[in-house]
Amino acid sequence: MMRTRRRLTRPPNKQKAVLLQDLIDQYAKQKDAYLVELAKTQNWHIWQSPRQVKRRFARQYSHHTLPIHVDDQCFFDAVATMIAWVESAKVLHHWKSQVFVHTEDKSARHRYFKALKSYAELAKVFSGAWYDPWLFHVIRNPLMHPPRIHHRRSAMLDDSSYRVFIDNGTQYISLTSLVKGQRIVLPLLGCVGIRGTIRVVYADDHWEIHTMSRVTVKKTEHRIQDIALDAGTTEVYTDQNNRRYGTNFGRILAHVDATVSDQGKKRNQIRAAAKNKAFVSQEERQAHLKKVQRNNLGKKKQTRRRVQARAAFATEINHALNEVLEQDPQRIIVEDLSHMRGKAQGKKMSRRVSLWMRSVLTERLDFKTTARGSRRQAVASAYTSQECSQCGYTAKSNRTGDHFRCRYCGTVDTADGNAAKVILKRSTDTEIKPWMTKEAIKKILNRRNAQITGAIPGAGCEASGLVQSLVTVNGQTPA
Repeated sequence: MMRTRRRLTRPPNKQKAVLLQDLIDQYAKQKDAYLVELAKTQNWHIWQSPRQVKRRFARQYSHHTLPIHVDDQCFFDAVATMIAWVESAKVLHHWKSQVFVHTEDKSARHRYFKALKSYAELAKVFSGAWYDPWLFHVIRNPLMHPPRIHHRRSAMLDDSSYRVFIDNGTQYISLTSLVKGQRIVLPLLGCVGIRGTIRVVYADDHWEIHTMSRVTVKKTEHRIQDIALDAGTTEVYTDQNNRRYGTNFGRILAHVDATVSDQGKKRNQIRAAAKNKAFVSQEERQAHLKKVQRNNLGKKKQTRRRVQARAAFATEINHALNEVLEQDPQRIIVEDLSHMRGKAQGKKMSRRVSLWMRSVLTERLDFKTTARGSRRQAVASAYTSQECSQCGYTAKSNRTGDHFRCRYCGTVDTADGNAAKVILKRSTDTEIKPWMTKEAIKKILNRRNAQITGAIPGAGCEASGLVQSLVTVNGQTPA
């Protein structure tokens, strides 16, 4: 497993900054040209071709403005971008899961999986050479807009395009430039080994060197078998024993949410006042709006606050995961949050959920569980907050805020603790699969409700008033 390490450089002088920016600009232009050609369906087979074939293809579309080694790395970077584009579409839109839902024929599934594995076969489907309306419909929208370069901020260099040395206790990195024989020497903060392919990044107001390093996976004797975790907005996680991890998360989230709301209102008021102010001429209005935009509606402070908030979230998430992994679990079971789309109930909760950073939760959990020798398992997230962990009865009225009380068996628990217990049960549930849609899971749960209550299968329990007749005032079911 690999991870990215960031090294900060000391601020370069104007000449070095110009050389660096010229290198990144030409790199971005060249990579964009490669992306345009690689996006053509007749060239998708190049993505999985040997390096020699890739180099011959790159020479046809090279602008010859970059050093030869940087040009090669630029093309390989473009290929990696195209592959990441397709692979991310596979994961985000659950192509493999859709195959399972679409057909039960093993030979048809094998044919679809073979097509999804080969970019050349996908290109045939996308271009119409292989006529399959269902598969074309699945991949059409996710692959409608190929990646392009919109921001010129980084360039990748292999180990032949830079050199690292130490002088008077300070570590330096010497980078190639567009001027033949001239190098860009940058002093680095700290002193850590740099090797392999690096990425030079301009991050807002400073320069960074990103390197890849291998993480050693620990082999340890697991003290416990399974931990089921339910993600929340007041804490990072709650397990099946109602133990909470990252309890400061809700306080940080509320503070950032209030700041975002307050600052947004103030900015809207300033913007509205500037637009409604009366002027003699249109030129004066435009000049005033530009002045307000420059002096009162800038984004530097806003960006700085966003970076600080993300850092605070990531720190609390790391601390919570460290507490979980201190127990050395063999398996960590969580909800699959990739299906969750759309707005939450109310603007405030929607904003909080967006600040919740599911991507950070997933990325840090994947990295830390692998590094510590544990295994991560994702289960379907639909209706985990409404299902009773004891009897299995599912109803929306079971949960009220942070409290859970089953309307059938009377089980009382915290909402997050009950959800964690349900997540643990679903890890061994052979009927509810992680790739199932919310509607398919609802049908299974309705059938189970009917079996639990003895109602007619397919009839809505809540709609028929069955729950009210089964539960007494004291929460006990009638004999």
